Amino acid sequence: MLWKKVRGVGTKNEIVYDLRHFERDFNETEQVNGLEQALAEPKKDIRIKMLANEQREAGIPYESGDKIFSLRAVWKNDSNTQSALCNVYVDETHGEWISANCSCSEFNRNRYCCHHVTALLSQYLMDHWGTEIFRGTKIEKKLAEQAGVPDPFVPGVLRKTDQDLLEMLNMPQVGNMDPLAEFATNTELHMECHLAKEKGGVSLELKIGSKRRYVVKSMLELFRSCDEGRVYQIGKTDCLSSLDQFDMDGRRAMELLLGQYRHKKSTPYFSTMFLRTSGSYNERYVYLEGRDLDAWMENVGEIPCYVGDDQVRIRLDGAGPEISMERQPYGMLLKTESFFILAKTEDWIYFQTGDRVSRTRNQQGGRLGEILELLSGKSEFYIRNKELPLFFGQMLPAIEDQTEIQTTGFALDEYRPEIPKVSIYLDISQDEIISCQVKCRYDRSGKEYLLYDEADRSVRNNGFEEELRRVTGKYFNAYDETNKSMCLSGGPEELYHFLTESVTELGKSGEVFISDALQKLKVRKLPSVDIGIRMDTGLLYMSIQAPDMTKDELAEILSLYSNKKKFFRLKNGSFMTTDPEKQKEWAVLAETFLQYGKKDPASMEIPAFRALYLDEMLKNRDGIILEENRKYKELLFNMDTAKEANDEVPESLRGILRPYQADGFRWMKTLKRCGFCGILADDMGLGKTLQMLTFLLSEKEEGKTGDELRTLIVTPASLVYNWKKEIGQFVPELSCKVITGNAAERQEMIQNEEDRDIWITSYDLLKRDIACYENIRFANQVIDEAQYIKNHGTQAAKSVRLIQSGFRMALTGTPMENRLSELWSIFDFLMPGFLYGYQGFREKFEEAIMNDRDEEVSARLRSMVHPFILRRLKKDVLTELPDKIEKTVTIELEGEQRKLYDAYAKRLKLYLEKQSKEEFKQSKLEVLKELTRLRQLCCGPELFLENYHGENAKMDACVELVRQAVDGGHKVLLFSQFTSVLDEIEKALAKEKIEDHRIDGSVSKEQRIRLVDSFETDDVPVFCISLKAGGTGLNLTAADIVIHYDPWWNVAAQNQATDRAHRIGQRNTVTVYDLIAENTIEEQIKKLQESKSALAEEILSGEGIQSIVLDRDEILKML
Repeated sequence: MLWKKVRGVGTKNEIVYDLRHFERDFNETEQVNGLEQALAEPKKDIRIKMLANEQREAGIPYESGDKIFSLRAVWKNDSNTQSALCNVYVDETHGEWISANCSCSEFNRNRYCCHHVTALLSQYLMDHWGTEIFRGTKIEKKLAEQAGVPDPFVPGVLRKTDQDLLEMLNMPQVGNMDPLAEFATNTELHMECHLAKEKGGVSLELKIGSKRRYVVKSMLELFRSCDEGRVYQIGKTDCLSSLDQFDMDGRRAMELLLGQYRHKKSTPYFSTMFLRTSGSYNERYVYLEGRDLDAWMENVGEIPCYVGDDQVRIRLDGAGPEISMERQPYGMLLKTESFFILAKTEDWIYFQTGDRVSRTRNQQGGRLGEILELLSGKSEFYIRNKELPLFFGQMLPAIEDQTEIQTTGFALDEYRPEIPKVSIYLDISQDEIISCQVKCRYDRSGKEYLLYDEADRSVRNNGFEEELRRVTGKYFNAYDETNKSMCLSGGPEELYHFLTESVTELGKSGEVFISDALQKLKVRKLPSVDIGIRMDTGLLYMSIQAPDMTKDELAEILSLYSNKKKFFRLKNGSFMTTDPEKQKEWAVLAETFLQYGKKDPASMEIPAFRALYLDEMLKNRDGIILEENRKYKELLFNMDTAKEANDEVPESLRGILRPYQADGFRWMKTLKRCGFCGILADDMGLGKTLQMLTFLLSEKEEGKTGDELRTLIVTPASLVYNWKKEIGQFVPELSCKVITGNAAERQEMIQNEEDRDIWITSYDLLKRDIACYENIRFANQVIDEAQYIKNHGTQAAKSVRLIQSGFRMALTGTPMENRLSELWSIFDFLMPGFLYGYQGFREKFEEAIMNDRDEEVSARLRSMVHPFILRRLKKDVLTELPDKIEKTVTIELEGEQRKLYDAYAKRLKLYLEKQSKEEFKQSKLEVLKELTRLRQLCCGPELFLENYHGENAKMDACVELVRQAVDGGHKVLLFSQFTSVLDEIEKALAKEKIEDHRIDGSVSKEQRIRLVDSFETDDVPVFCISLKAGGTGLNLTAADIVIHYDPWWNVAAQNQATDRAHRIGQRNTVTVYDLIAENTIEEQIKKLQESKSALAEEILSGEGIQSIVLDRDEILKML
């Protein structure tokens, strides 16, 4: 035995070996015969690879972490076909050969070992440790003897000539040709074929020779010889070495057969190429069927062919056998020439007549094959007068298409089946079941028959009527035996389809007669309408009228119309078809009527805020005549030219406002003048506050005071004093007061008769003080950072709506962060009812856009809100603003921090996998808590693990980044969502002797302003800011580096924070660093940010909207 068995795995085809005993065993072995041959034999597809645990085969012992290698080699013999497939498995961890198997017979005969296994193992050892491992062993001695050299391991000794090259070198050359082959090339060969009818096809036998033809006893051997370039012996004197020895027809026939052979030889159906006799395949006969038979017949040319003992010519002219018909006193005599059906394929019928084989077209679905089989049985048939109609109706059409019929004593036209006149009668019952009777009238007899009546079949055109049944029957789903009629039952969808499509198709088969009851079910098109819109006393008055239609009929159409349906049905039973080309305008008319029309479409009162939307959707539409009064046209013109209005920028601000800010000021003036409200949604840092203050100063300079000027500004608490500061800086002409202090002090300030132009309060204080504002009316109301009311059910959103105010403006750089309902909430504050009620908005817009990705509905929403939202981006209007460079710093967690993160992620994944969707809904808070834990682990495990003293890769990277920035003379804004992170960062900065300022939720409003002013002027290089407390309302252009320590789900919040530095006043390029822990939830949050970063822009620009709500499956993908 060559190898030592060390583990009890051995099955019939396995043996286990131990690498540690290899050299000793090798010295003791006597089984080295053939090793030199195995090492030198050509091997292909040699693979050596380490297997992962999940790749390892059953029965191979291993432990987790073992380095298991698979060795595989395929040996080829002299004919380049596989002679052996050998596999060996090696465990390098324990120094053991695990198992081996080989497909050669020697492996089993020698009890599971062979020279292939020996060679593959030896080759592997030589590749790893060199040939020295075999020095002084019996293997070295044996190989030296076989190779005839002193040292068998000298490079090249055991190597043989490459097999492919050797085969080419051994091929016969022109100057060194086999004498038999040289003789064969000078011999001209001829061919004859013998055909015999077989089941489903024909058998083909070939005879080949020069002067005498010899039967080819093995077509398979002939094909192999030709395919491999070998000489094929024919008889005693002839041989075939090249197809060029055949005449033109013979060569073409052989090339065809060889092509079929080559195509089939590598398929499971190869053996079917030969005739099967007595349960086995006879290689003497090629079996031809189907397309192969068609191809042979088309290429046989003038090759002599035999069917039985008859020599025949192949003539594929497409004509059937000759047929004659003679009139007799009581019938007709049909005669055919003698013919024999040789074979039928999908396309053709082959038949022999005398010395000719012809073919005629095998009609698909026809009876020609059956008829010819019948006629080939005898040469003469008699048909009595009584059966003549059946013959001429059923058999004659099939026959005369393929052959010419000679007649004696009559003309065929006298007996051809008459084509009846078809009448189709349609009716409908009270329960709306459609019935159809089809009648066929024959003029020769003057008789009319129901299509499904079987009377007088012998005198009717049965072929025509059968086809008529097929064509008309597909429009019905039932049959009434009593009335011999077809029926259609179903709902409105089936009825509508029948009236709009089936009736027209039935008209192609005959004349259609429709009953009065069915005619009442008309299918009508949407009417043309006349629309009048006039504006008066701040309202729109709209009328919709349709010529030739009553008010009630039009009201019914408007109330039933739906874009999602192809039709709708009116009370009178008729159908109204919706026109895809008119669906936009009709959707607007229908929703306007349903909301404002009540019962009369000719008299509707509509809020003025619908004016622009109606104009956008109804102007220049086919089928609509639109009439508008002067005030309505003026409103449209004013809104269309809002930015070019004549409103003058107050003189004190003319040198301060940029051109786009002046446009924003004029837009707000136009909105108020037209009675509208709006959202100033400029990009962060473009000066929304200044534009608003310009508007208010303009109002005062127009002479407005008291109730006509009084303005309430509601803002986050952190921005209250920022507004006060900017009022004093830019518009000191406007008096203001900040509602602050305890409840009693605030109440006194609100009710104090000493008035101010501007009142400033926070969302939180407004909620508490809302009762005090009950009897106070403001001319203007401004909500800053309007995303604070994105949830319409919060007290903040409810409170701002309760304030009595004339003109309302919302300022926000992010009118939508996550959901469309956020936009609805802001508009519900600005112009209640503009986007319908919340439920109506969800049904009309949010569900269609978020769930169904309905682009048409999205476009309609854009058309509605576009006039009332002004949004400019920094990249479009601030060409002088320095660039913003965004970089992602990827940080690899290591050591204990990595292990903790993986453990918590695995625990959450298992928790989610065991939950149903319903259980997930109930445990969202728990899941959110666990997700927060994962984010904290990325920031630093010490945030919630008190005794953690291990690595914090992100903190180290952050401090290094800050140190480099400070050393380079930069100022840094450092944001995190966790105040506990800011605590750790300040500790780390203190160790580096780096000073910092800090803002979080505990810092008062007054202190915020002092810290911001200080950072802008002092030498403190770092400002640590919590994202929630300082992400908005701060102007920190002294900094030119922004670091986001941890990513937030909503990228808009991060962008707002970044724009504390990247805004008007910034002179340096701003570099933004996102610190992201690799292979963690932070990477997934980053991807989520990218997918929804343009959500607010999409509804304005038309790029579509995506839902960002996470479900269980999406969270699992993040882990």
